[in-house]
Amino acid sequence: MTSEAAWKIEEARQSQELCDAIQSVINEHGLRLKSEGRVPIMNAVASALVSVQGGMLAAIEDPRHRKALRNAMERNLPRAIAQMMGRSGKAEVFNIRGPKQ
Repeated sequence: MTSEAAWKIEEARQSQELCDAIQSVINEHGLRLKSEGRVPIMNAVASALVSVQGGMLAAIEDPRHRKALRNAMERNLPRAIAQMMGRSGKAEVFNIRGPKQ
């Protein structure tokens, strides 16, 4: 096995481990909110994920590398959505525009 193939296998393994961990925390948080009589809001999840993504990208000092990773993430998002559509079911969205002011 080439070192590139080994790297790709390890990248996929770590990616899946992180996906599982993040999804588990999101699920646990939603269940806790429901048990408290609160409504889980998908926008809050999306906001948190975008904040973490922004922090990760901001930690990359070289602007070219940061842009390359951001572009790769944007290119792979449609495929990730398609892969997850049948696997995780549909989400019930409670709040789209935020509270009325």
